[in-house]
Amino acid sequence: MRRRAALLLFVALGACLAEGAERRAPVAPKPDTGWVDVELAAGEWPAVSCSGVVTVLDGTGRTVSQLARLSAEDAPRVTATAVTLAGAHLGSPPLVLHPAGHSRLAVGGVTYRGDLRLEWSASRSVPRLVDHLQLEDYLLSVVPSEMPDQFGLEALKAQAVAARSYALSEMAKLGFLYGDTRSQAYGGTPRETALAARAVRETSGEVLLHAGRIVRAWYHSTCGGRTLPAREMFSDAQLGVLDRPVDCPDCAGSPFYNWVRTWDGADVCAAVGLPVAGLQSASAPATSWPTRPAALAVTAGGKVGSEEIETLRERLSDGRPLAKQMPSTLLARAPEVVDGKLVLHGHGYGHGVGLCQYGARGFAARGASYAAILERYYPGATLANQP
Repeated sequence: MRRRAALLLFVALGACLAEGAERRAPVAPKPDTGWVDVELAAGEWPAVSCSGVVTVLDGTGRTVSQLARLSAEDAPRVTATAVTLAGAHLGSPPLVLHPAGHSRLAVGGVTYRGDLRLEWSASRSVPRLVDHLQLEDYLLSVVPSEMPDQFGLEALKAQAVAARSYALSEMAKLGFLYGDTRSQAYGGTPRETALAARAVRETSGEVLLHAGRIVRAWYHSTCGGRTLPAREMFSDAQLGVLDRPVDCPDCAGSPFYNWVRTWDGADVCAAVGLPVAGLQSASAPATSWPTRPAALAVTAGGKVGSEEIETLRERLSDGRPLAKQMPSTLLARAPEVVDGKLVLHGHGYGHGVGLCQYGARGFAARGASYAAILERYYPGATLANQP
């Protein structure tokens, strides 16, 4: 969570049969109906294909057309007033593509469960491609995209409950989910695995609650030994839950438990808004280490520049391979400048709030159940069936 660029590390490489051809009105679901809307693309997108018959429904659920087959060359064209697909003018958006029988729709060659909705976003003035599917089917892809099978069944079950809770909370807030780590990693049916499907099935309908509300169940890769209270990272976090740090001795086996990164002076200057010059020194306000400092300051060419640590992390990570990103803001010791380069020593990967995935793996390996894992990482929450 996503929030959550770190979680793409856990993409697992690879279904339930698609629904029949009954008509269903493409009305945006309420968060508690068991359906979710996942935005796969906004703006341009790859071709939409399907090996079987596709029924096209309008905004009232009325059939407007049937397409015998969609090939890999068929890219929908959507404007504010019209949708064109496979050479046919189908009417105005929104329109829903509903595959018949066992067939599935694919976008750019990636197959997805459920229906695809072609919309026009008036607020952004772009077309949107939305996957409308059952929540439990969505989780079949999300859970193994966020956590590999090697972490074990109990850790996967904890991940399933966290992902289900997060999805419902996000739907309540936004009305839809992003198909990437802005919400949760979602890669369609190729990501699905048998063990992750079992984890979803055995926790079906279970969520985390506090004061009658579904908890926004943030999670991350590696906390580095201690999680972070939610309010220190997310200003809109619910009070009374996730409001204290949790000691985590079980993520020490993570490859990100300890890390060292080095950045060229020019990149650092750009990140803090200084003219490019040789780095002379770096500092961060802290009375003890390890800590998550609020900001980091550097001196270059006699000038001082400073930036909030979270913003700095984003700028020093954006577009870089994982091995050159700044995994977290938890620094093990004071920043250093060595040979004109910034050197940071740190712990963990991700924002540090909620479930520590490597911690869950280690805790489960010691015999902890998924309920015990959730109890540890979500203080103040109760495991219950979805209200």
